[in-house]
Amino acid sequence: MPFQLENLTQVLITNANPRRELHGDERVRAIDIAFSLTGENTLLDLIEPGLREHHYFNKAMTSGQEPLPGVIIPLPNLRYPKLPLAYAYGKGEKFRGYRFIWDWGTEGDHADFTDVVLANLHYELSEGGSVTVMGTIQYNGEELQDNDVYGELSGLASEGEIYMKLLAPADLLPVKKGYRAGKPDTPTPPAEPDPEQDAGDIFAAQHGDGSDADSDDQQDSEK
Repeated sequence: MPFQLENLTQVLITNANPRRELHGDERVRAIDIAFSLTGENTLLDLIEPGLREHHYFNKAMTSGQEPLPGVIIPLPNLRYPKLPLAYAYGKGEKFRGYRFIWDWGTEGDHADFTDVVLANLHYELSEGGSVTVMGTIQYNGEELQDNDVYGELSGLASEGEIYMKLLAPADLLPVKKGYRAGKPDTPTPPAEPDPEQDAGDIFAAQHGDGSDADSDDQQDSEK
């Protein structure tokens, strides 16, 4: 399962970048919302199962301490402390089809967008078992034509922490150039060839179109 925040989660908005994109002859509104989330290194399991064990281990367990039955073993120690602490996951990859919900608590959902892009997913490790997961939500859908919504999203960085959900689709779609939320971006297939027309072109190429023959007949009659 790809990365998602299935439950309502408090995250820190580190940047909100309103911008315009060119789609054909039309310039449309778009926004990038960068977020970060700090917590236990179990967050790494949301990115990919086994990633936590790849980076962390339990030093006490290797010293012979027996685990308690039915208890999840904490992994507080960096397995490779001399390696870098910051990693990009799938560097350069962007996937669309996410659902982004910005929740205002008792006032309900203030934004509920579908076909959102998740980009720039990365994380930082810390000794002791905490990690920070970061990413960027990108969107250019019709909802941004609402000036109030667009303005409030643009000012999210000043809000600091918000509550949100980020739900992954059943099938991730890589973002293609010219992506537009809610619209297919697959190239139009080429038209099927006309077999009768092709047959005529082949005959003309082999035998000519008859214009030379008509010209010869005309010259003979003039003689």
